[in-house]
Amino acid sequence: MATRASHATRPAEAPARAPGTRRLGVLDRRHLRDRAARRQVRALVVCSAVVVAAALVVVAGGHALIASGQVRLDSAQAQIASALAREQNLQLERAQLEAPSRVLQIAKTELKMVTPSSVLYLPPVDPGESVYAAHQARHSSTTSRR
Repeated sequence: MATRASHATRPAEAPARAPGTRRLGVLDRRHLRDRAARRQVRALVVCSAVVVAAALVVVAGGHALIASGQVRLDSAQAQIASALAREQNLQLERAQLEAPSRVLQIAKTELKMVTPSSVLYLPPVDPGESVYAAHQARHSSTTSRR
């Protein structure tokens, strides 16, 4: 009997488990609360990481837009500077072409013009009444007869 008594006081051996399986057991409320709190913290960390990543993507997109706008602005400013320089060159060229000394030289050399020895001024002539005034006078005299 001694064997039976010693056998009864000895705890039963746990059955052999397959490798990689978990030991099952009863969980108390505190353990369940802790597990739920860890899940909530994990979800909050993941959500925060997603929000931070989205904010960084938005900021990077904004910087890309600003950079492309700056490139377009620089290109436009370069075109304006080029156009202004061309305008100044054209104004200088026009002034040189319109210079009285140049016009006089072309008139003498290429067009064979000469300076007159004397100038004859003609007196002004009264051209008479204009065609429009004559038409109005005729028209008013025919309407007054009726």
